[in-house]
Amino acid sequence: MSIEGKSPVFPYIAEYIFAPIYPVIATHIIEESRIKQGICLDLGCGIASLGIAVTEITNMQVYGIDLSKEMCRLSKDKANRHCLSGKVVPVQADVHLLPFRENCADLIVSRGSVFFWKDLPVAFTEISRVLAPGGQAWIGGGFGTKELKAQISEKMVEIDPNWQTDSKKRLSPKNFEAMQEAGRQTEIPCRVVQDDSGFWMVLSKEIKGG
Repeated sequence: MSIEGKSPVFPYIAEYIFAPIYPVIATHIIEESRIKQGICLDLGCGIASLGIAVTEITNMQVYGIDLSKEMCRLSKDKANRHCLSGKVVPVQADVHLLPFRENCADLIVSRGSVFFWKDLPVAFTEISRVLAPGGQAWIGGGFGTKELKAQISEKMVEIDPNWQTDSKKRLSPKNFEAMQEAGRQTEIPCRVVQDDSGFWMVLSKEIKGG
């Protein structure tokens, strides 16, 4: 598995090397979506860095979803260190079968996890199911800014010489098209936001009668 996935060194990478990107990404998502209250799901959260960054600038209740029991433990520890115990709650679960009722999540975020989902159409259908009317889901692999992406790439190559190659594979045209197709299959509006800092697929569920 890629070093940016759930490898043994992933917690260190997320905590120290990738740390600067999460507040930037969270701020961008909140400014664009204008969603600051309700329930937020951080899918494939790892140590919940993005979910915590969202919590720190909103009044949202965040649930950090990860298949790994160890990541859930680490995300709970990190939330405690940030004095957010109870505001960021880890949930051990699979993105392909989310343990949440329909239309419950006002905001869904997921950074870097989508590359490791085994069945994209099923995962995106689940996201569509739990997303509340008027809500948005931001799924992708952005780095916040072009400058942050360059800084992180430089540091990651020192740790893993194959990192650049693996990153290009994850964002191959075939994989990117598969993600777009999975988004289209949800039958709710889906758009792609892409620039020099990375990409996001943004799903928006419209309010019926709105």
